[in-house]
Amino acid sequence: MAVKVEATTYIAALAQRTETLESLLAHETVVLTLSRVLREDGRKSVDLATNILSVFFAFSNFSQFHQVILENQMGDMTMRIIDLEVKRAEDRSDAANKSKGRRPDESTQRRIDLAARKQDRLLYVCFYLLLNLSEDPSVERKMKKRNITVYLVKMLERRSVDLLVLCVTFLKKLSIYRENKDKMLECNIVDKLARFVPGQDVLLLVTLRLLLNLSFDPTLRQQMVERSMIPRVVELMKNPHFQHVSMALLYHISMDDTCKSMFTYTAAVPIILDFLLQVEDLHSAPELIALAVNLTQNQRNAEVLCETVAGAEQTRGFDLLVQRALRYQDPLAFKVIRNLSQQDVNIKLKFRPYVPDLIHLLKLEEAGSDLMVEVLGTLGNLCVPQFDMTELCMEHGLLGYMAALLDPGVVEDDVALEAIIFTGAVVNEANAHLVVEAGLVERIYNLMSEKKMDDEFVLQISYAFQRMLCCAATRDALLSSTQVVFYLVDLLQDKNKEVRKTADMGLDVVMDTDEEWAVKIRRMKFENHNQDWLELVDRDYGGSEGGHPRSGSGGGYPESGGDDSMDGDPNGMHSPGFNHLVLDTPQEYWGE
Repeated sequence: MAVKVEATTYIAALAQRTETLESLLAHETVVLTLSRVLREDGRKSVDLATNILSVFFAFSNFSQFHQVILENQMGDMTMRIIDLEVKRAEDRSDAANKSKGRRPDESTQRRIDLAARKQDRLLYVCFYLLLNLSEDPSVERKMKKRNITVYLVKMLERRSVDLLVLCVTFLKKLSIYRENKDKMLECNIVDKLARFVPGQDVLLLVTLRLLLNLSFDPTLRQQMVERSMIPRVVELMKNPHFQHVSMALLYHISMDDTCKSMFTYTAAVPIILDFLLQVEDLHSAPELIALAVNLTQNQRNAEVLCETVAGAEQTRGFDLLVQRALRYQDPLAFKVIRNLSQQDVNIKLKFRPYVPDLIHLLKLEEAGSDLMVEVLGTLGNLCVPQFDMTELCMEHGLLGYMAALLDPGVVEDDVALEAIIFTGAVVNEANAHLVVEAGLVERIYNLMSEKKMDDEFVLQISYAFQRMLCCAATRDALLSSTQVVFYLVDLLQDKNKEVRKTADMGLDVVMDTDEEWAVKIRRMKFENHNQDWLELVDRDYGGSEGGHPRSGSGGGYPESGGDDSMDGDPNGMHSPGFNHLVLDTPQEYWGE
């Protein structure tokens, strides 16, 4: 055996020199002999197995030699050796546990350490050889069937940094496939990776990259949170070497609403604010802006960002961020500012000095730009009693500007949607007549049929109508010149819960303010509630079928001036055999 070990040592040394590889392969007997010796004696000597596998590992660094390796069944032999060494390591661990904590003597400990180092070296060569061969997807699939993922996860318990770096790199390559990721989840991989964060730089970097791949899975993300990964990774953002991957990982974690508040108790928000103020082009830092947008959706994080002081003059973070966004006219920075404007009134009031600048920027910007969308959305969030929006609308002609944006074909849908949201937010009794004069009522009503298949448009138009119906001038315009009531009644059957709720609120406003319309709406709501039964009766008596306006089919409600009478039952309904399914009268639905 000693002779074989010595001979293979020399051959392995030759294989380390690239120029000798073709010469070695030219001797077919060398390759065949090495594979036969490994198959017969590889289990008997770790040194022998390491030497022979080192030769084939040298070949595996070049794709053109992979076929030679596979023809000699080295992939199968390597997997068998890994399985054997894993079992040996487990037996050694069990023996140590059975010793009940008794420390071995010094010579025994040296032998154990030497055996562990030799085993680490052998496993390193084995896994590196397999990693090189796995560039062929069919070979990688065969490895997966042999539980390569399980063996790699077991290696994470070892202490050799080189072996750990290799195994984590291999796991990262495998993690892009769902079945491999699921197997890692079964093996509790997050528990094993957590001890490397923070840690040795090279190992830490590949660990973060593997965690980033795994963080696409919600269960694994939750395990990372439970292992206190957030504060540890936040600290790594300060190191330029880990900034990119740590921000990307934190961004994935911050997608879960339950996790956003956990960032409040770390240095994440002040660090992100510093980066936002330092980076000249935020397009070059997508992970940074994505993380900032996610975190500022949380009220507490937004408060921390606003109150954090920075710069030589110790200025509030809110002021620095808004001033930077206005100076550079950066739409990405305005995404963060828009999130801040969605928070409670205390944060909204901080915008008071900047509202004129925002309006000026809005009107200067080219219609339809990304910046315009964000600025308009920000202004829409600032419609609170503490700001006199009526005076601002009159001073800057905002309502006329919104009407121009809603003209057909002027802007893209995202800008039109923001204009509708702004109008619904800003309308009140003081400026309702201005909304009518600007032509916004007609324009928004006309968009109703054009965008009937877009849930977001339907919801925001319904909300704008509900707000307009609360004001006398816009209510009169809607009720006298549009069919808005019938539209809202039809929306009571919409599949979107929020659309149904908003439409119902708008109808309630009309019923509370106009008794004549209240009678009609009660009847229409009653008919809407019993629509299935009415259609069945209509078919029985030879009538035509109705339909929902958003389905594209016919049907609908009569004009407001039509005949409201019905033949048959004096209550306006006939319900043979359906008393258990429907309400027989509107009074039963609404009460007296």
